[in-house]
Amino acid sequence: MGIYTNGNVFGIRIYNFNDDEFSNTLFEKKYDLIMSDEERKEAYLFYTELSDKNVFFNIYTECSSTYEKGVFMMWHNVSLDMFLQQFDV
Repeated sequence: MGIYTNGNVFGIRIYNFNDDEFSNTLFEKKYDLIMSDEERKEAYLFYTELSDKNVFFNIYTECSSTYEKGVFMMWHNVSLDMFLQQFDV
């Protein structure tokens, strides 16, 4: 039971926290179609150029739930490893 993603990536957000309370979005791109390799590469290059890599990642993806019918879009937290898998790193 819960919320499940189909793995298609429509957007990427990279963010950190200020004073452990407020999130600060460093990079965010969101599209109506599945992100292309070039669009994902832009997020990866942004990440590689960060001097402080203490950041968090979200992907914007299609989800379904056992609690309601239909498919919906939402931001989903992913780990650094999952983020890097988008680029075969």
